[in-house]
Amino acid sequence: MKNERSLCSHRGFTLLEVLVALVIIGLGMMAVFGQLNQSLIAVSTIRDKTFADWIAMNRIAELRLSGEFPKIGEQRDEVKMAGVRWRYRMKVSDVGIDGFRRVDISVSQADNPDRELVTLAGFLARPSDASPANAGRWLPGDPNAR
Repeated sequence: MKNERSLCSHRGFTLLEVLVALVIIGLGMMAVFGQLNQSLIAVSTIRDKTFADWIAMNRIAELRLSGEFPKIGEQRDEVKMAGVRWRYRMKVSDVGIDGFRRVDISVSQADNPDRELVTLAGFLARPSDASPANAGRWLPGDPNAR
């Protein structure tokens, strides 16, 4: 009878064993939450870069469709997309070929203008005439041409 009673009294965990198990579980959870945080930061960065890329592509498409031949220089403006204010800088430069201009558009969030997320380059040709039918022509050799 005494043997049975001594077996029953040794069935639980000691306080030290419970504390060690809790420390191990806590460290594991910290590692999981750290990885989750890194994933959220990466997703947020990818989202911001995607929106910035769309803004730059939209601005180049607007220039192509307008038929205007931009003047050499730099211009800054703000737009709103996805509920966020974005700032872009458009730099137009000569490429050394008559009738062509290079357009570099850099996009950043308006609240952090020093951190440019995307810079996109495009080339525009001077329209052969001012008719709207020619305004949206793609440049020869453009990979987006159909």
